[in-house]
Amino acid sequence: MNVPPPPPYPPSYGPGFPPPRPVVFAVVAGLLLAVAVAVNGLLFFGMAFAGDSCGTSAGTAWFCDDSGGWMLVAMSGPTAALAAAVITVVLGTVRDRRPWTALALGVLAYAAGPALALFTVFG
Repeated sequence: MNVPPPPPYPPSYGPGFPPPRPVVFAVVAGLLLAVAVAVNGLLFFGMAFAGDSCGTSAGTAWFCDDSGGWMLVAMSGPTAALAAAVITVVLGTVRDRRPWTALALGVLAYAAGPALALFTVFG
């Protein structure tokens, strides 16, 4: 007597989740990382010469004060934001298994660094 095997437990209802696509995620994350590194390089190069305008009326009060603290924020802020974004994406992907949500949060975390640097220089 042939008895058919029982259905898989629990039974699936609805269309289900799409299969994960780790290759697409890796390509998108790699491209975003390359763009972020290029933006960081351009910002670092620009911030190296941003102090030249402190003697003119073009310099902002925050960036051109004598303490040099805001200049350090403007130069290292994008790099710190990139590190925070990479940590956010890695932890969100590994621990929560939500790579696309973690990637979106990483992009938001990274965007804060260049925005802070540009706001510091241009007021």
